[in-house]
Formats: sequence, C-alpha cells, structure tokens
Amino acid sequence: MTNFIRNNRALFITLIITLVLVGMVVQGLEPKVWMSILLSGITLAAIYFLIASGLSLIFGLMDVLNFAHGAIFSFGAYVGLSTFANPRLLFNTFPFLLALVAGSNLSAQFGAHIWERIKSKRIQQILWFILLAVSAGVILFALRRFPLDKINAFSVTAVGGAVPTDEAQEPLSLMIQRVTMLFVAGIPLGILFAPRQLREVRSKKPLWQTLLMVIGLLGIGYVILFARDAGEQLVLGLSADLRLLLAMILGTLAGAAVGVAIETVLIQPFYGNPVTQLVLTLGLNYASIDLIEAIWGDEGHPPLQPLPSFFAGSCRSDSLFSWFSEKCTSIDVLGRAFPTYRLFIIAIGVFVFIAVGILLKRSRIGMIIRAGVQDSEMVQALGINVRRVFTFVFALGSGMAALGGVIAAPFLGVYPAMGPAFLFQGFIAVVIGGMGSYAGAAIGTLLLGLARAFGDHFVAAGIDLPFLETTIRGSPAIAKASAVLIMAIVLLVRPAGIFGKKE
Repeated sequence: MTNFIRNNRALFITLIITLVLVGMVVQGLEPKVWMSILLSGITLAAIYFLIASGLSLIFGLMDVLNFAHGAIFSFGAYVGLSTFANPRLLFNTFPFLLALVAGSNLSAQFGAHIWERIKSKRIQQILWFILLAVSAGVILFALRRFPLDKINAFSVTAVGGAVPTDEAQEPLSLMIQRVTMLFVAGIPLGILFAPRQLREVRSKKPLWQTLLMVIGLLGIGYVILFARDAGEQLVLGLSADLRLLLAMILGTLAGAAVGVAIETVLIQPFYGNPVTQLVLTLGLNYASIDLIEAIWGDEGHPPLQPLPSFFAGSCRSDSLFSWFSEKCTSIDVLGRAFPTYRLFIIAIGVFVFIAVGILLKRSRIGMIIRAGVQDSEMVQALGINVRRVFTFVFALGSGMAALGGVIAAPFLGVYPAMGPAFLFQGFIAVVIGGMGSYAGAAIGTLLLGLARAFGDHFVAAGIDLPFLETTIRGSPAIAKASAVLIMAIVLLVRPAGIFGKKE
C-alpha cells in the first residue's frame, strides 16, 4: 500500500488539493446547487477528455502535437448530425470517397516501381507536381456544379427552406459518371503517395487481393448510389435511439479515417521535423472551418432534436434505477433536476477512459504501444511495424475526438468553429496533466471542467465576501480564463505537469 501511494504521489496530492478547493468553494451553497454544478463540470470534463486523451496518446508515442485534432472533433460532430438528421448527404457523397480510395489503392500497388525507376530527384519533383495537378484537376472536374447546398437543405431553417430529396439529388447516371471520374482521380494520388523505394513498401498483399479490394470498394460505391433513396428512408425510419447509436459509430469511424489520412499525408513525410508538422496541422485546423462551411454551410445547428427516447420523457425520475423504466428527460439530484443526457455523456467518458486504459495496460497492442514509447527502434528490430502502430494510435486518438463531437452535438449544438474552441481546452488539459500521460489527461480535464462550471456559476450568481454587503460579479471572460489560470499555477509548482517527467 505504501509503494502504491509513493508511486502515485502526484495523483493523491492533486486529488487532495482538488477536494479541499471544492470544499472551500461550496461553502454557503445548498447541496442541490453545488451537486448540480459538480455534475455539470464533470460533463464538460468528459467532452474535454475525449479530445485531450487522443492528443496525449499521439504525443506520447509519436512526439507529434496534432493541432488538427479540433478539426476532427468538428468533423465527427457534423458526420453525426448528417447521420441523425440528413442521411441523404452521406448517401450522395460517401461513394465519392470510396472511389478515390479504390483508385489510389490500385495504383499504390505499383507506385514504388515507378519511383524506383526514376533516379533523378529533379524529374521526381516534376512528376510529383504533374500527378498532383492531374488528380486535383480531375477531382474538380468530377465535382463541378454538384448541388451540395440543396442536399444540405434538409430543414425549414435552411436558406431558401427545405428541399425535397428528389429535387436535391442528381440523376443516377450523372452520379455514376462522377464516381467513375473520382476513381480515375485516385490513380495519380496512389502513385503520388506511394513509397519512393521498394524496400519501403509495407504492403505484401498479392495483386489479386488488391484487385479484389478495389472492385469491392468501387462496387459498394455504385450499390450505395442505387440504394440512396431507400437508404435514406431506412435511416430516417429508425428510432432516435438507433440513429444516435448509428451516428456515434459512423462519426467515430469517420474521425479515425480522417486521422489515418492526416497521419499518412501530413505527418509521415515529416517525421523528425516537428515544426513542419505543427504548421501543417495548425493550418489544417483553421482551414477546416472553411471546409466545413463549404460542405455543411456557415450556419450552426441547435442541439439535435428529437432526443432519443431514453432522454426525452417529459418527467423527472427519482433515481437512476427508476430512469431506466421511465426514461425521463431529467433526474432528481438532491431536489434539483439534472438532464439525463448529461449523465450519458459522463458515462461515455468513463467508459472510454476505462476501455482505453485496459487496452494500453492489458492487451498486446497496448504493450507494443508502451514499448514503442520507450524505444521505437528496438520494437522495429523485433519485427514489429512501428509505423502501423503509429497509424493505429493516430486513428484511435482521432476516433475518440470525433466521438466527443458526436455526443456533444445534442448537448451544445453544432457550429463550424467548435473544433478550435475545444482544442484549446484539450491542449491545456494535456499540459496540466503532463505531456504524454493518459491519466494526466483525465485529471487535467476534470480540473478544467470543474473550474469552468464553478466559474460560470459564480460569475452569474456573484460572490459574497466577508464584511461586504454587496455581491461581487465578474465578467464571463473570467470563467473562460480559469483554464489558463489553473495551467499557470500547475506549471509553477510542477513545470512538467502533474504526471509529467523531466527530460
């Protein structure tokens, strides 16, 4: 027991200080008030954690500060919104992605052979720009005049009002032409990002397996086009509970896929050059706002409605056990109503924390990840492809961020700039907890969530100081600045963070 306390001294000190500060803050507040504020803070902490934990994992293994994490958070939220409320957008755009991936996989099979035959660096650079220009030109030509604004006009609040699906969608023949051209556009992309030398080729799949995968991806894309009307009706006909579950699954998978693309295209070519990685991911984070506005429009969306039936009952449950049968919109917490959907967000955060913790500590892949953090060259020497481990970690962290965006949508709504705002909080939490520490990310987000919740309360209600008859009220900016204040205090005491280690 003594060794356990000694090994986790930073954790126990942090918890004691947090409990003391919370105890001082709640003095004079009614139990129902401070408990509601406490749960609100933990709700925010759960959302922050899904961003910060991915950042911490990626930095801990790869030493990469991924500023594009906020873009993935926003992307997950919008994919979840489309799945829940506007599935026709997915049915009319997902085949495009499948066609691009199919074309790039086909050409990547022999791309290294092309680069191997070209010895001149100058000619390689010229070919690189030619392939990029050809691919970009075909993509732009394939997507010209695509009625994205009409497909997104699924609600009466859209500009010009809602547009029926049969008027918003293009004819099937035209969509097939677009998908085919995007397949062609993927071929130069595959050559473009293929390894430059044969010894760098990681895929040992025979040609027939690659052809089978390409035919399968392209075939799925065409099938989706034929079934897009029936698919939309099928999804919209599901209950809100199933649609939320589907949104969580697709949003997480989409975020993981984007993470793989970012790691492959922007991170891999610049390992050992952290400044370039930082600039590229930071630029992508802000460019994502314009990209989201181009796809989904510049208007935000309010919290999703209707809520799943588990959280939509117009009643207040007396306890958590009765809520399972009554499915009320709120639950009684010491005489005050607290939204049950926020409890769901807390449960998701706790589940992800435990599941990823078990993955890192108890599984073989977790052992490889931890070994890769300590000595990636030794792991590579043992015959383990560390690059694939890197890609898996990037996908895992990105998927967690996207999941955070999906579950935040019914609570906070969706808007294009939500990613950078939450990314800021995530990075502060990582710095507070210690760069690369998974447990530190959890503690850091908990501190930030509680500070923001209690700060918002005291800004609104004011603070009664001794010997003063007036109530002092501050600006809402003070509550937002609490995160920076906590970070400054922690770094003054422990410059490496709560769980950070000195280099």
